[in-house]
Amino acid sequence: MTATRSQFPAVVSVSAAEDIHGPWSPFRVAASGTNPAAWPLWTPDTHTTEMALAVEDMHILTAMDWNGTYTLVSNVPWNTTDYSPTWTEDPFIWRDKRGNWHALAHWMIDIVEYDRRKYPRVGAHMFSRDLQQGWQFKVQEAFNSTVLFTDGVTQTFNRRERAKIFFDNELNPLYLVSGVQALDAKTSFTLVQPIGSKWVEFENALQIQ
Repeated sequence: MTATRSQFPAVVSVSAAEDIHGPWSPFRVAASGTNPAAWPLWTPDTHTTEMALAVEDMHILTAMDWNGTYTLVSNVPWNTTDYSPTWTEDPFIWRDKRGNWHALAHWMIDIVEYDRRKYPRVGAHMFSRDLQQGWQFKVQEAFNSTVLFTDGVTQTFNRRERAKIFFDNELNPLYLVSGVQALDAKTSFTLVQPIGSKWVEFENALQIQ
């Protein structure tokens, strides 16, 4: 008998280890939801262990530490239901160096408007001055599924999802990391794409040849 999706609980679990090789602590259910993205609330001015956590439908929760009890603090004001113009999944949140909050998400607008086509508009950007309120949805693609490679080849992917950003220590965005799937392909892979020019300084500092 094949298990259905409804038989699996939609929960976020946490575990920790001092070394990536373990031993790892037993998993503990932290919150309800799927596709989580955490962001520490520590800043140079506020030394705290508090964590923010975004899950499906841009529900935002906080806890006093990574292993604490997560409490819902924000629900976005727009429509998050399937086939709405603001239908998204896989939110990634961060706070920029000025203290403003942002989120990237997989936007399903072409599925809505073009009968289930999954490309090329795939990235949504949301922003707020406050984590708990005032979130705005920018109804314009933040990124799409067409990528220009260094050899001059341009490729449009069928799917580009679960976007994350890699930052330097000053919170400058360096790379957009996402899962992609080529047109007519059955497999997917992780794509890392530079953002702006700060990544050059970052790699030079690492003495990458």
